[in-house]
Amino acid sequence: MTAARFRVGPSDGPTVADVLERAGGASRGIAGAAAEGRAFLNGRRARPGDAVALGDELAVWPARRDAPGAPPVEVLARWGELLVASKPAALPTEPERRGTRSLVTEIAELLGLRDLPHAASRLDVGVSGAVLCATGARGRRHLAAMREAGRIARVYVGIAGGRVDGAGTWDAPIGAARARGGRSLPAVGGADARDAATRYRAVASAGRGAAPATLLRLDPVTGRTHQLRVHAAHAAAPLLGDRDHGGARSVTTAKGRVIPLSRVALHALRVTVPDERGELCAAISPVPDELRELWGALDGDGSAWDEVLSAPLEAALPLGAPSGTR
Repeated sequence: MTAARFRVGPSDGPTVADVLERAGGASRGIAGAAAEGRAFLNGRRARPGDAVALGDELAVWPARRDAPGAPPVEVLARWGELLVASKPAALPTEPERRGTRSLVTEIAELLGLRDLPHAASRLDVGVSGAVLCATGARGRRHLAAMREAGRIARVYVGIAGGRVDGAGTWDAPIGAARARGGRSLPAVGGADARDAATRYRAVASAGRGAAPATLLRLDPVTGRTHQLRVHAAHAAAPLLGDRDHGGARSVTTAKGRVIPLSRVALHALRVTVPDERGELCAAISPVPDELRELWGALDGDGSAWDEVLSAPLEAALPLGAPSGTR
């Protein structure tokens, strides 16, 4: 697929939406491209209200909605221009260049928003759970201030391949490292490594023999890319299904059943943030059935999921970086 490209002329109008409407006529495929995240102004993703200048280039990528098996997006809570939505594992948080179905495009369609909401954190494809978003300029400014002040708190739950005991803090610095095929992936001690901290607690154990597993509560103190996944792998307990960081591609139950893993066993369970009046607001994204079923297949105790949010953790480290991860 290739992009359709348009050069802004003197009579095309002052905004991206005006140019696209003129270029596409009644065709939603072009006129609605900015709202779906498929329009790029001079190489950068454009919003409908972005101003244009004579000679600017707009590129519009064809729509491609191919996130098979992804359940519907659900808005869990809304406070003014802030909201929390539950992202299915199969969806990207934001649209890819070609406009693949994404969390923010689904939210915009669901709520009838003209502009795409701004996600305060990006959960990767393969990771599910609660995502905090802003739906307007005021909400974006508020989220930026809360992030800078370290007032956004997140709780994750993950299933690690391996045995983890007790509780503590993983604090190995994270940077970028070259992976096979020329990809650059986050890694402990990689190039330009920055301080990183994740508080963890082993909630329950499962699995038998050579294939143990641990249900983990994970609280990010800092917000490095892939932080929870990298730290778990560095602790010799990569998250199940996390192929980028050494996680198992499948697990074998005690009865010999082989279960292929199509996602990372990581879920953003809860997000907490003060609203614009200073009142603390929280939203919980229920644990997906596939993770509960995986834990059960490993002979894990189903009641352990209810213990995650009540599990005590160590005091937060005195790091000033904002929290959030993926």
